Amino acid sequence: MIRWVNISLGLLLVVCIAALYHIRYSAEAEARLVRQVEQKINREQDRQRTLRAEWSSLNDPRRLQLLSRHYLQLDYLRLSQVEDMRSQETQTIPVMLVPQNTNTGGAHEPR
Repeated sequence: MIRWVNISLGLLLVVCIAALYHIRYSAEAEARLVRQVEQKINREQDRQRTLRAEWSSLNDPRRLQLLSRHYLQLDYLRLSQVEDMRSQETQTIPVMLVPQNTNTGGAHEPR
């Protein structure tokens, strides 16, 4: 009887050792995946910071002013370009309504 107990305990020990190694290597694999995800997150955060820095430099008012002077050749607004619309009456625009065809579900037919 002692022999059977020793054999079963030996087998149990082998199974426990195998389970322990399996758990250990699985945990290492998961830790490796976690490190890869953390590295990817860090790369994306660096990329985001770089894009924010580029965006702020592209939207710098001094830079935009220089570009607008160079490419747009704009001038200041003259008083002759402004018209006072308060004194004029508003004009109505005639609109012709087209009845919808109820047989086709409200879709307009070309005329």
